[in-house]
Amino acid sequence: MNLDNVIRLAPGKGLRDRAAIMSALKGSRRLLMIVSAPGLKILNRIQGIEAGDALLVELGRTIINAAPAGATVGRLAGAKLSVACSASKRDQALSILGELSDSISLYTNASIPVHIGAVWSEDAIEPGEMIEAAMMALDDARSNGAQGSELAEVGTVHKDDMRIAREALDAIRAGAASVAMQPVVDAQTPGRVMFHDALIRLTRPNGDLVCAGEFMPALEKLGVTSEADIAVLNMAASDLADDPSLRASVNVAATSLARPGWRTAFLNFADRAPEAAERLIVEVSEDAALSDISAATELFMQLRVRGVSLALDDFDTGRTSCQHLRDFRFDMLKIDGGFISGIDQSPDNQILVSALTGIGRQFDMMVIAEYVETAQEARVLRNLGVDGFQGYLFGKPTLIWDKGQSSNRVNA
Repeated sequence: MNLDNVIRLAPGKGLRDRAAIMSALKGSRRLLMIVSAPGLKILNRIQGIEAGDALLVELGRTIINAAPAGATVGRLAGAKLSVACSASKRDQALSILGELSDSISLYTNASIPVHIGAVWSEDAIEPGEMIEAAMMALDDARSNGAQGSELAEVGTVHKDDMRIAREALDAIRAGAASVAMQPVVDAQTPGRVMFHDALIRLTRPNGDLVCAGEFMPALEKLGVTSEADIAVLNMAASDLADDPSLRASVNVAATSLARPGWRTAFLNFADRAPEAAERLIVEVSEDAALSDISAATELFMQLRVRGVSLALDDFDTGRTSCQHLRDFRFDMLKIDGGFISGIDQSPDNQILVSALTGIGRQFDMMVIAEYVETAQEARVLRNLGVDGFQGYLFGKPTLIWDKGQSSNRVNA
């Protein structure tokens, strides 16, 4: 593809090479946006190289004109164009990304989807790592709709984070993900399972299982959790449809909550198996619920209409106000495990859990204690009025690799 025409469109502001992009990413509070139009290859085959070049020129012109003052606009590889600039705050980065996305939507061929992967770093990190993070955000944007953008917020990123995140995403895309079910039991009758929590697991090429704690923090740090969340939803949906006695919960992160990919996956499931959808519980964290209240409210309404229960995960005395609890009307809250561990030896945590349980009662929510590992902890929590327990004392996450065979289970 010939980019000389793009360069000539804006004398003095033309496309720079990769070295210039790398140089522009040095320092703190940097924003990198990578723009890709994967449909160009199809356009080239159907209409010829000239049509692809014309669209690329159009896209290049739009990016150059929409880029903020002082930005470095360049070409990374193939048909991927990039914008590197400064952004003092995350909100400013989101604003710049939104303006670029809007400009592309307005001024380029609407029949060819364009995706933007972006990364903003408050700290100074290696330019190569920023590019890798933006490429992962670009992959995430592609997985979440025909056209769209994705911003990954990066603090201090280490090469291990990049490697772990890339390996996890590759495994998910290769179909090497599964869910392990951990029981949540009735506090008064621990032998009665109220529902199961679906937890993602990955399988390495050598057959070893990888728990979520080994890769989800890296995905969260890079803001690319949506593929994992969609995978868990799809696998839990399959189990719910196959087993009419199963009730299961899935987590959705803040970075997935407002994106079309997760919502589309849910709606496809609910339309295909409405009875099974009624046995689904969706868990969101406080940060997820509050990161975009309007988007959360809209999604929660869609879930409730289809009979889905809502749970507030890792609840503590943090950001969620009583007003938000009242407005969102969660069916369940799960108390953060930090308050549960060793609660039998901690009068302070007993007071806090009692208060949190009282809040749950006030808003007619079921209260679940996470990470219950000893009989002493369970006894104290039962006396405090907790409704349910989740933890190794009552069952480890179990991978069922042959449905219907209770003997074919392995702790995972």
